[in-house]
Amino acid sequence: MLIETTIHIHKNILELLNYGAAMTSRNRTFIIKLLMQRVMSNNQRMLESYYRIKYQARDERENWYRLHLVLNEYEYEYYLDMRKFFKMSVSFILAYAVRRYLDEIINGLLYGSNTTDNYCYRNYIFIKKTIDEIICWEIYWGIPKKLTGL
Repeated sequence: MLIETTIHIHKNILELLNYGAAMTSRNRTFIIKLLMQRVMSNNQRMLESYYRIKYQARDERENWYRLHLVLNEYEYEYYLDMRKFFKMSVSFILAYAVRRYLDEIINGLLYGSNTTDNYCYRNYIFIKKTIDEIICWEIYWGIPKKLTGL
């Protein structure tokens, strides 16, 4: 199942995404997915607790672009979880990823060092448990060596 969604990105981020797509002969969506995978792989330093969601800095209306994305259900759910655990809007996570990892992604695509996992979201599992009438959620971002409760 495919899910259509929209994010707002600053024109500077859009220009960088367009540059990355042009340099690698890939479309923007492909570049975005690689960037989000890269953020996921570095998730330990991104985790936040007890803070409000952070959004991108404000700017004039004409400096923003509405970008439509079509994601599979795994990507969509994962991005929503990233928003929850990183305490950042999905748009802000993408802007961070562009600034931090775009050059690495471009170089990887041009020189063959990117190891992309087309099925990384299929390794995403969440399990609902009830323990003493308390609902508990276990979320796995990857394949655990031992799954309990399945």
